[in-house]
Amino acid sequence: MSGSLRRRVMLAIVAFVLIWPVAHAGLVERYGLDPWEFFGWSMYALPAARVQIRVDVERGGETVPLRAMGDMRRRVQAFARRRTALGTLASTEVLAREILAGDSTIDVVIIMTREITLDPESTRLVARDESHRHERDRSKGTGT
Repeated sequence: MSGSLRRRVMLAIVAFVLIWPVAHAGLVERYGLDPWEFFGWSMYALPAARVQIRVDVERGGETVPLRAMGDMRRRVQAFARRRTALGTLASTEVLAREILAGDSTIDVVIIMTREITLDPESTRLVARDESHRHERDRSKGTGT
């Protein structure tokens, strides 16, 4: 490797190491990425992300918890891991479509996410809940 090329590579590495922590902190703040993932340095300022998932379904107007077993249970757990790592970049639509495709009696899928985060003002762990409702599109026979 020539001296000029080596110098450019070293400058690129130094620039990345200087810029990435700021960029990663912004991604964590905006999209809720796990501060412990993706070569993140935000992990030193925040606790590890924790996301819990609950799935309810509506059949004939009645809302009940999804009884996920086998493959569907693994899909819900995999989504919880993706949501923990990727934050809001991991959309609930894909999981809802899989659930609707797996059971034609389900009219609506309601995916509740609970993220345990650090409240910067009180410095306490707090829960932030979101609900995502996905209805079956009867004209196509699929969801969302």
